[in-house]
Amino acid sequence: MKKTLSIFIILLGLIVQSCSNDDNESEALKPVAFSVSLKYDATFNSLNVKKASVTIVNTETANKYTVESDESGVANFTQILPGTYSISATKVIQAAEFTETFGYTPTEAEINFNGAESSVIVNAAATGINIEMKTSKVGDFVIKQIYYGGSDTKKGAVFRDQFIEIYNNSNTVQYADGLYMAQLTGSTTSTVASYSLANGQFDWSKSEGMTIGSAANTDYVYGINIIKIPGSGTQYPVQPGASIVIAQNGINHKANYIDNNGKAVSILSPDLTVDLSTADFESFLGTYSGDLYQYDIQNPAVPDVDIAYWGNSNNDMIFDSLGRQAYTIFKMTAEEFSALKKYKNPKGDASLSLQIPVTILIDGVDTTRDLGSNLVPKKLPSQIDGGNTYLPSGAYSSKSVMRKTKTTIAGRIVLQDTNNSTSDFVEVTANPRGFN
Repeated sequence: MKKTLSIFIILLGLIVQSCSNDDNESEALKPVAFSVSLKYDATFNSLNVKKASVTIVNTETANKYTVESDESGVANFTQILPGTYSISATKVIQAAEFTETFGYTPTEAEINFNGAESSVIVNAAATGINIEMKTSKVGDFVIKQIYYGGSDTKKGAVFRDQFIEIYNNSNTVQYADGLYMAQLTGSTTSTVASYSLANGQFDWSKSEGMTIGSAANTDYVYGINIIKIPGSGTQYPVQPGASIVIAQNGINHKANYIDNNGKAVSILSPDLTVDLSTADFESFLGTYSGDLYQYDIQNPAVPDVDIAYWGNSNNDMIFDSLGRQAYTIFKMTAEEFSALKKYKNPKGDASLSLQIPVTILIDGVDTTRDLGSNLVPKKLPSQIDGGNTYLPSGAYSSKSVMRKTKTTIAGRIVLQDTNNSTSDFVEVTANPRGFN
């Protein structure tokens, strides 16, 4: 009898514990309310940001929610499942509203503000966050298209057909001479380590020889490979509504060719790749490195870019096909560029990255693997890119990310430029000089 009673008590305890665990799990999965409070930065008197678009994305499920901030600058989300989220906020303010809000007239017709946070925990104990919105820098040149995914590894050109397109979004002639384009490096995972920030990005203040503290993370970005458009200053004009295409290899990738080792390369499905034989520039590292890479084909009809800095072992301008880099354009004098410092990342990898001040960046785009579990920590500050973009179709899919068309003025296409690539870019089939 005592033995039976003991067994009953044990079973009852297990049932109670199981019910308790179920209750805990149910509580952990219970939707919660979450708020995002937005204020302009101190330069704009920390006023509330009304009617800004706020998007939160669950980094595990990729579920996305968007709401607008109210008159108090608060975006209220209801029935949000607990989890880890990335947050981006964008406010496009017209000149009239800007004057009414801040008391003076801007020089631009519209001004963009952005803010972003990543690895934000949402649960019953964490139901809100504050985000500071900073004004975005809008340049005459914008990055229009990045074809980093490449094409089919057996039937296409793999990564050899990659290119980046830069567009004159203004109504006046711009000169590409001296324009730098950098591939930015950083952590490729949100996993937090001793050398990283809370979002998994490298804490560059911990790099060997770094002496500027947290400014290393906020005031600079880090280039691993950098090219430069040659020219005397007015040699390469870009008309309003026109662009320049910079190819890894400026050849027709739809056609069969002979590589630098004398081997015939066949393209089985030409429709999967692109013709870059009329690109404005191509990268060729043979002269720079002294080593002729098998697939670094030089087309004499396409001008070479200057190799300004090459910090890794790639022997061609190879973009990360998985979307783990960021891209930026900027201008500075040769003397200023030569004065930039180089650092190992805080993880201690052997390659050196060039430290580039945020203040001179004209435009930039953060790419990522996806908006869910493979979200890559941002490398650009929110005033340059308040979001990130990616290829839903994945690597080697013949797809690129392209900036949206905003409007057409007297036949000139104006591209959308809120400095938030989540909003500004979409996936398209790679199309040099094409439009979305």
